[in-house]
Amino acid sequence: MISNYLTGIGGLIAALFISLTGYAQSGSVGDPIINITFGTATDPNFGGGTTTYFHNQTSELNDGEYRLGSNINQGRTGWHNLRDHTNGQGEGMMLIVNASYDAGEFYRIRVSGLCQDTRFRFSAWIANANRAEECDGNPIPPNVRFVVEDLNGNVVSSPYATGNIQATSSPLWQQYGFEFDTGNQSEFDLVLINDNPGGCGNDLAIDDIQFRPYGPQLSLIMDETFRQADTLFFCEDDVSPITLSAKIISDDSYATAPAYQWQTRQEGQVSWIDMPGKNDPQLSITPTPNQWYRLTVAATTGNLDNLLCRISSDSIRLARIVPQADIADIEMPGPICDDSSIQLDPPEYTGAGPLTYQWLLDDGNGVSELPGATSTDYEFQARAAGTVRLLRQAVNGCGDPFITHIFEVEVTETIHTALTLPQDVICVDDGFLLLSGGILINSDGEGVYSGNGVVDGRFYPTLAGVGEHAITFSPPPGTLCAVPSQATITVLDSIYLEPMAEIVLLRGQHITLRAQTDASQFRWSNEPGLDNYHIQNPVASPDETTTYTLTAANSAGCEKTVNVTVTVLKDLSVPNSFTPNGDGFNDTWQINGLEEYPNVVIQVFNRWGTLVFSSKGYSIPWDGSFNGAPLPVATYYYTLSSDVLPRPISGSISILK
Repeated sequence: MISNYLTGIGGLIAALFISLTGYAQSGSVGDPIINITFGTATDPNFGGGTTTYFHNQTSELNDGEYRLGSNINQGRTGWHNLRDHTNGQGEGMMLIVNASYDAGEFYRIRVSGLCQDTRFRFSAWIANANRAEECDGNPIPPNVRFVVEDLNGNVVSSPYATGNIQATSSPLWQQYGFEFDTGNQSEFDLVLINDNPGGCGNDLAIDDIQFRPYGPQLSLIMDETFRQADTLFFCEDDVSPITLSAKIISDDSYATAPAYQWQTRQEGQVSWIDMPGKNDPQLSITPTPNQWYRLTVAATTGNLDNLLCRISSDSIRLARIVPQADIADIEMPGPICDDSSIQLDPPEYTGAGPLTYQWLLDDGNGVSELPGATSTDYEFQARAAGTVRLLRQAVNGCGDPFITHIFEVEVTETIHTALTLPQDVICVDDGFLLLSGGILINSDGEGVYSGNGVVDGRFYPTLAGVGEHAITFSPPPGTLCAVPSQATITVLDSIYLEPMAEIVLLRGQHITLRAQTDASQFRWSNEPGLDNYHIQNPVASPDETTTYTLTAANSAGCEKTVNVTVTVLKDLSVPNSFTPNGDGFNDTWQINGLEEYPNVVIQVFNRWGTLVFSSKGYSIPWDGSFNGAPLPVATYYYTLSSDVLPRPISGSISILK
């Protein structure tokens, strides 16, 4: 619940300055009169304040409890992992609060020794202890109100609140603060009040509570040519006085007649010392190395005697520019290709005052400036193979040049290639294609082919599949700078071509050869007997048995072949008698050539129409018997049919003895 109180206070402060989400300092401040950091792990310190909350230093905080800790999650394990704000190294402490369900005061501290008729600034750093995903998405955020009271409990300034300090996914410290005028008083109470009800989410940490004199912004004016950050440099042999001026940048009525006092201290000292008689906005000093200066201002001459009533400018240190010797080691950033660039980005050199830079090229015959290369970094564009030496020269404000960095860049020649495939179209049914046409333009040796369907320098269309495929030709593996080449080979789909059945014809007959295919181009072998050798279905009428070959192709040239045999039957010679007497001569009715006729059927009848012999096919000639018994000498009658005969053949056959 303390978290809620602190949140409320922070919001009020934020409203006073910039926004309800944080605090911005736009003026100048003096040294802290109050600086509460809550000590360290070995020496915790509550800061001289009091609280209505219960102290719990051993277990997780419940509502209305607080502890001093170095990490917010020491309050509850589910809270943020956030270290104290003072040093953030786990040594400093902070106030960790679980707000009470009832709004009210949770921290009070008396501040004494403030200057009368002076403006002061109060500030504190506050963090929401909860993670954004806690409290089922409906947390009660902390909201802290800050109140300044006189010793009689009267509010002497308008209270300010932080507003709702929302939970975040990542831990976040935010500074809140406000200013107030002391009037004719020098002692006050600062009160922190919880303005939101308790519940899940109303938890916070607070650290680095400060009271400091506050006034308008003091700006030091000097020769910016020699200034770097908080240091003003001067040349080694220069003994001319240095002038520092101060200007109050403000449009409010800080003071009608402000009092000035310049201060100084040596490097390594902590305390500032007033410079006797230096009470003007301008100061002329003899350059002294490692001497610090600042201007302090009080609203009245009477308050100037109290160091805690002054505001101060930023401090400035004087330092002598000592000519530097070349300080660079040679750096080798690694080889690059002759058609690439490398960014050389050494850090800025410090310790010699503001510097200007110039990059130089050492080509072995002398050092020359690189035009326009005056930045701290330089992008080197390689042009040719070899070793390039680049130097960054710095020039201090006194005109003394020195080398800060040297780079030696190895530039490697890029190996270029070209590729022209022996063919760019192939059929999926074709055999492998031996790849060639790759050239290493500016190198000896052999390159390497790669791509879908490529194995050991051969392209297999079946392995690659139908479609377009990129073939890459590269320099040998391990080549540092290589530019591969690519070409595309197209694999075409196969055509469809059915096998063809054999055909049987009588001499003089003809038939159409019907190829089942999706091809668009046809070429029949030139055996005689076709009416057209370049169509899909020619008419065949050969005089003798002939085998034709069809080569079918699509528009891309993919081919398949199929054979078809047209058998031309011999004319039948049917004997009209035979002598089945067992003498081994003319014992069967032998019809030569009948076995070639497809689906032949033979029937033999006696004179009364009785079927005495029948056969489908004629593999075994008739021996003149019926049911196993020899038939008598007589004349019998036959019919003979076949698929190739236009009509059955009939006649008589005589059995003789």
